[in-house]
Amino acid sequence: MIVNRYHRQTLLEGIGQEGQDRLQAASVFIAGVGALGCAVADHLVRAGVGHIRLVDRDVVEPTNLQRQSLFAEDDIGLPKAIAAKQRLFAINKEVRVEAVVDDLRPAVATTMIEDCDAIADGLDNFETRFLLNDLSVNFGLPYAYAGAVGYEGTAAFLKPSPKHRKHLATREISEAESGPCLRCLVPESPSDDLTPTCDSAGVLAPVIAVVSGLQAAALIQYLAQSNDPLPHLLTRFDARTMRMHQINIGNARREDCATCGHGKFEALHGAAGNKATTICGRDLIQLLPASPQPTNLEALANRLAPHGDFELQPFLLRGSLTEELDQTGNPVGLTVFSDGRVFIHGTVDDRRARAIKNRWLGG
Repeated sequence: MIVNRYHRQTLLEGIGQEGQDRLQAASVFIAGVGALGCAVADHLVRAGVGHIRLVDRDVVEPTNLQRQSLFAEDDIGLPKAIAAKQRLFAINKEVRVEAVVDDLRPAVATTMIEDCDAIADGLDNFETRFLLNDLSVNFGLPYAYAGAVGYEGTAAFLKPSPKHRKHLATREISEAESGPCLRCLVPESPSDDLTPTCDSAGVLAPVIAVVSGLQAAALIQYLAQSNDPLPHLLTRFDARTMRMHQINIGNARREDCATCGHGKFEALHGAAGNKATTICGRDLIQLLPASPQPTNLEALANRLAPHGDFELQPFLLRGSLTEELDQTGNPVGLTVFSDGRVFIHGTVDDRRARAIKNRWLGG
């Protein structure tokens, strides 16, 4: 007798073969392919979710390997979304994995979320999480929120009110089963001094496993349409005390919430063109075009060759400019993506980063 690869999962009450068929027909948008995104994607692909869309702007770095479970040493320098797709394809060829090497921002967010049934949070900042929350409420999609830093992690499965939904979802969240959105819980971005990052505070990799497991468990049951409704809980895990603390957020929806209360999608309709941002606390600036601008990387490589050492790779061109030096006297690094995004390595001064970009790539 040939046993189906999902046999142990279909034995579960609330899933069965019908639930497995629903999983196969489902699509999940995973924003960010860092530690959380890797772990959630791994769970969902092994569970047989039919379509996974991975979105990430960054490349694999050596420090990622401590906690980002889909990557190996051979992946260093590759776009994370591409490296993750290759690994996930090796795990389960039945799942269609789509890799998007781009920055999640208002100009492209609506296109990225098309045809998806749920959202998984693999991010490290609230600014972009508020954009995910806008997409969740606007499209009527559940949002598997999570965050982890140091020894602590947090997770919640948010099912927003359909009151301001402007798009028809595959499975509609009813008003009766809905709860708060992220803005209800966190109305404004916390100040930087209150939000340590993995780069400033570190992170224990097993904490990622715990909170990403909560994300994936909620998504699998929701997409399989398990008979038991998922509770509205915010779960916090502290690895130092080995304790979990849960808060009932079922009544945390705020009538004055700008997003699910008043239907204002400020993050989704905001301007993010020509924006300069640091990447994960590294000595690096990302410069965004107002909208994706297809770039001929081969022609650019030929033009920059006399001015530095460059390597042309799929989806990106990376190298260093011998005529631009950082504060330590080393050549400034340059990474150009096929969608027009640019990383300037060796500075956190956005004015200097723009000057370098304008000089070598044009304004």
